[in-house]
Amino acid sequence: MPLTRPWENRQMAWIGEERQVIHHYTSVAALAAILHSGRLRFTRLDRFDDVLEAQTVAGIDFGAQLFASCWVKQDAEDIAQWSMYGDTKQGVRISLPDDPFAWQLLNAFHQVPGTNAKWHFDNAEAPFPLDEVFGDGYLLLPVIDRSRFLKEVLYVDDVVQAYRRHVRHDGETIVIDGYPTELARYKWNRWAFQREHRFVLTTVRGPRRTEDPAEYGECYHELVRDPLWHRQGALSPYIDLKFAPSALQDMIVTIGPLCSDAGREEVGRLCARYAPCARIRMSELQGKIRPKA
Repeated sequence: MPLTRPWENRQMAWIGEERQVIHHYTSVAALAAILHSGRLRFTRLDRFDDVLEAQTVAGIDFGAQLFASCWVKQDAEDIAQWSMYGDTKQGVRISLPDDPFAWQLLNAFHQVPGTNAKWHFDNAEAPFPLDEVFGDGYLLLPVIDRSRFLKEVLYVDDVVQAYRRHVRHDGETIVIDGYPTELARYKWNRWAFQREHRFVLTTVRGPRRTEDPAEYGECYHELVRDPLWHRQGALSPYIDLKFAPSALQDMIVTIGPLCSDAGREEVGRLCARYAPCARIRMSELQGKIRPKA
């Protein structure tokens, strides 16, 4: 389906409202995965390109316990973001309202599959339902403060020292000052040009998913008997969270300045099938960047 000029000029109804717009630069293939699944991907911190983010402090592997989804708030298109994450300017920029998730109130006892053990949630907010707490190699923890789920990255001279200001020993006890998710927002100041914002999830290690609840329960008991269990990281490199159905209606997809005709047509097909209310635009940089020979 070829793109038409009227699509480029349509405006989102909520741009002038209180909600802010956030942007994510990625490939056309990733857009296909997002639209097909209706989910946004969170990546384990030790999989990011900045090696310094994946810190282990006081024996806690924060690099494998924290997961983040990375966005920017500046509306002007960012050439660095296009180059590094937008498939070398051939991908797309996804724009959404700054709270695109379907929030749940977890207020119940939830039985760990294959066991008599129960987790108790007392009016805890989470951008995921109760049945997704026990994931494939991880256990998701509720968001402590919904208003802080999306926060600006802090660029610092020394990431190690930034972590150590929050994590300390008090006798035999490890104390984390503030929310653990704050640790995922420290980044070396050489990356400050990215002006990044992040959604951050906290996990602890869980059993691998299995069709046999008894097998899952046995692995769970084995994990929690380990006194160092709470220091271990998740086994899965990714967590995919479902976004609210309204987010698709509010979505803007900006096509990269060097995207091919085939890529543009694929974006049109994807949106027509999965997000017919989404707005599609051509990059404002189209025709202003010369492809490398």
